[in-house]
Amino acid sequence: MPDFDVIIVGARVAGSLTAALLGERGWRVLLLDRATFPSDTLSTHFFREPAMLAFRRAGVWDDVQAVGAPLLGNMFNDIDGVTFTEPVEGQEGFNHVLCIRRVVLDEILVRRARREPSVTLLEGAAVRALLREGSRVAGVQFTHNDREQEATARVVVGADGFRSVVARTVEPSVEHSVRVHRAMYYGYFASLGPMEPPAAEHHFRGNELVYVIPCDGGLTLLAITVPIAEFPAWKQDGRRLFLERLRARPHLAPRLERAEWVGRLYGAGDIPCYMRVPSGQGWVLVGDAGLIMDPWHARGIEQASNHAVFLADALHRWLAGEASWETAMAEYHAARNAFSEKPYRRTYTNAPDFRPMLRAALQRRGLLPASSGA
Repeated sequence: MPDFDVIIVGARVAGSLTAALLGERGWRVLLLDRATFPSDTLSTHFFREPAMLAFRRAGVWDDVQAVGAPLLGNMFNDIDGVTFTEPVEGQEGFNHVLCIRRVVLDEILVRRARREPSVTLLEGAAVRALLREGSRVAGVQFTHNDREQEATARVVVGADGFRSVVARTVEPSVEHSVRVHRAMYYGYFASLGPMEPPAAEHHFRGNELVYVIPCDGGLTLLAITVPIAEFPAWKQDGRRLFLERLRARPHLAPRLERAEWVGRLYGAGDIPCYMRVPSGQGWVLVGDAGLIMDPWHARGIEQASNHAVFLADALHRWLAGEASWETAMAEYHAARNAFSEKPYRRTYTNAPDFRPMLRAALQRRGLLPASSGA
C-alpha cells in the first residue's frame, strides 16, 4: 500500500488549495515545498471574482478579507491620455478586485491545508526525483532536514510552478506555446494616496502599461510591463527606469512625490505562455506547472485557484472509485481548458503589442479621439 493517496509538490496557491480540498474529504495527502512559510515568491497578485469564488469554496474567503486589503469596485484606465472609470462586474456579489502580497496570501492557504488532519505538510523539502513502477510515477525522492527520504502515493501532483521539477521529469506534451514577449517589474509604495473613488488603475502609453493597485499592509503595488526587447536595459538599470516610467504618468506623478518605496524592485523577463497536457501515468500538473500566461494579464492567481478546484474534484472521483483515471483526468483537462482558453488566447494575442487591443477598447466606448483617423 502506498504511503499516501496523493503527493503534492508545491504548497503555494494551486498546491495548498488542492491539498485542502482533498484533505477535507479525508484523503491522505503529503504536501511538500522547498520554501518555508511565510515567504514571498515572484508573482502578480491582483485577482478577480473567479479566485474569490475558489477561496470561498476552500473556506478561506473570510481569512482573505480579514487581511484588510481594500476591495476595489472600480477600474480606472488611462489610454494615451484618454481616461475612463468603470465599475467592476462579477458574480454572486463579488463586484470588486483585490490585491494581496503573496507572502501574506500563501500563508493563509498553507494554514488552511494544515488544518486538515489527513494532510502532512513538510516545509523546506526539496524534491530531487520521481519514483517509478515501470512507466508509472509512484512517488518522490526528497531532502528534508538534511535527510534523503522517499514517499509513495497513488498519484503525484506537480504544483511547483513555472520551473516545475515534476514537469521537467515527466516531459508532458505541449498543446500550445508562445515565446516570451514581455518583461514585468514591480515594487511597493507607502503613503501613495488613492484615486477618488479608489480604483485599480491601468495607465497605458503605447505598448507599455503601469498598474497601480492598493494592497494589504497599507501599501500600493506599482508594476510595469514592457516589451521584451527592453529587458537587457532593465536588467542593468531597472530601478532608474522604473521610477522614470512611473513619473511619466500624469495621474500618478504628483502622488509619487509624497510616497515612499518599501522594499526592493522585483522583476522577470522569462515568462512565456504555454498549455501542457496535464496528466499521464501516475502524475498530474496544476497551476503554472501545467498552464502559464504572460503576467501582463494578471490572471495567475485565479487560474491556479480554479485549476486546483477542478483537480481536487477530479482526483476525488478517481480515488473514490467513481471514475476511472482516464475519465477523471479527461474531465480535469476539459474543465481547465474551458476555464482558461479565452484569457489565455487574449493574453498571448495581445502580448506582442497592446495598441490594437487599446484602439478596439476605445472604439467600443466611443472614446477614440478624432485625430486618430477613426
